[in-house]
Amino acid sequence: MLYELDHLAGARVNPRPKRCREDQHSPDPFQLNRLISRAERAQDLLALHQQHGHAFDGINLATCWSKLGRVNATDRVWLQSDGGARLRALREQMTCQALSLGARGVSNATHALAKLAIPGLTWENLWKELERAALAHVSEFNPQDVAKMTWAFATAGRAAPALFDAIAVKASNEVDEFKPQDLANTAWAFATAGHGAQALFDAMAAEAAWRVGEFNTQDLANTAWAFATAGHTAPALFDALAAEAPRRVREFMPQNLANTAWAFATAGHAAPALFDALAAEAGRVREFKPQELSNTAWAFATADHAAPALFDALAAEAPRRVRDFKPQNLAITA
Repeated sequence: MLYELDHLAGARVNPRPKRCREDQHSPDPFQLNRLISRAERAQDLLALHQQHGHAFDGINLATCWSKLGRVNATDRVWLQSDGGARLRALREQMTCQALSLGARGVSNATHALAKLAIPGLTWENLWKELERAALAHVSEFNPQDVAKMTWAFATAGRAAPALFDAIAVKASNEVDEFKPQDLANTAWAFATAGHGAQALFDAMAAEAAWRVGEFNTQDLANTAWAFATAGHTAPALFDALAAEAPRRVREFMPQNLANTAWAFATAGHAAPALFDALAAEAGRVREFKPQELSNTAWAFATADHAAPALFDALAAEAPRRVRDFKPQNLAITA
């Protein structure tokens, strides 16, 4: 029974969950999951665990972690303080019970842990156990599980070659079942992790090339960036992206504009109509971060695509924010 797992999307508490006394009764796992799913604040989730943690099963743990991964920014900072000390009891219980989570549970929990971004050696064992659990359940992963799991390890900067190898084998035979976001996020994760997966990238390129019309602008930019970063030649995919992106370029966020230009320049894939469409957005350079300014300038120069209005806009904007530039950004822009 998955309970309500599909709906997952103050004061310091005691470090360990309170044990049950003879006159103390916890709700059953189904009721617990309802309580966890309804909690909105990190403090409420930790209070539930303090009171009933001894009764949490694998689904309850996964639900709790998934909710913690979606708390607001203020609660996230509160959880991150002191190296995540407030989460010690949950961390220890998860480390012991990781194998009981199931495929959906381990992907949700790992995704949440990566979003919380708590550094420190005290979290090493949990990451190792989650990797072990993922390897045990990889054959059961659906496309969303694949995307979440790979995104989590890539985002956390954690090498997991055996897990990525196993996922690559499974996913390469199932890319037709992936949603556009799953395709884009999986490609992004493998590229970010620097993990080679020739067969998987070939399969994703063939699948994405005829489905780019279903991609949102973030997916378009991420897919182009991922294939360029991975150094994976995919001319049919880049042709499809170059045909689709100009029609929606006004919907692109500044980061997407910069990353798309960078990707095509890095891949050495000529796309004059796309670069013309990107250059026409010169009036938006004030929205660009310093790295986006420098990457855009680099991309147009590398692609040898003339865009005088864009370079005029970049030249006018960069001096106003030159102190925000990192040395590398300054060098690249020059």
